[in-house]
Amino acid sequence: MFSCAVRSICTSATVAAGNACRPLAKGELRGHASAMFRLPADLKAKGEEAEASFRAWLNQSGVAFLYVEQSPLNVPDRLRGRIKRPDYLVGIPHAGMMAFDVKAKSTYDDHLLFEVGEVDKLACFEAFFHMTVNFACLDLNDPEHFYWVPLRALVGRPVERRGRARVLAFPIADALQVAMGEGFLEAYGRFSQRSLGL
Repeated sequence: MFSCAVRSICTSATVAAGNACRPLAKGELRGHASAMFRLPADLKAKGEEAEASFRAWLNQSGVAFLYVEQSPLNVPDRLRGRIKRPDYLVGIPHAGMMAFDVKAKSTYDDHLLFEVGEVDKLACFEAFFHMTVNFACLDLNDPEHFYWVPLRALVGRPVERRGRARVLAFPIADALQVAMGEGFLEAYGRFSQRSLGL
């Protein structure tokens, strides 16, 4: 059995929706959430470009990292549709590792928007694997930097409606801006200081 503690960091939207972190019972039918979602070709291309830019930055930084292949076979049957794999696992010398989900994002009214279901599924990953998850948000029209947003900074934020989408809005001013010329460990040091309120 999976621990109920996993549900504790999921957003309030997840709890209200019936504990998306809960694994499927044996024989339980999956709803639409488990079906493979196909992005439009242009959005997929932007996402791949953002991932390639982030990978180049990690390579330039010299840190150890792993790309997590996004195959449905990488997730246990009972968690499929309820957990999301991040894109990269980055090793921090003598400390451990952290996960990054890379997004091609533009700002709207000085906010970055995150889809509620995706945040919930990444929160479940963070809970099951006890690994800090972050977003790396790249604006492809402004490729000189990206925004580092910790997943936990989104948990508990009010859900907004933007058209048909349910999103969490995060002020761009609260995100850590990282220049592509800056190394990972230098950025991680600034991230750590900010997390401690220094």
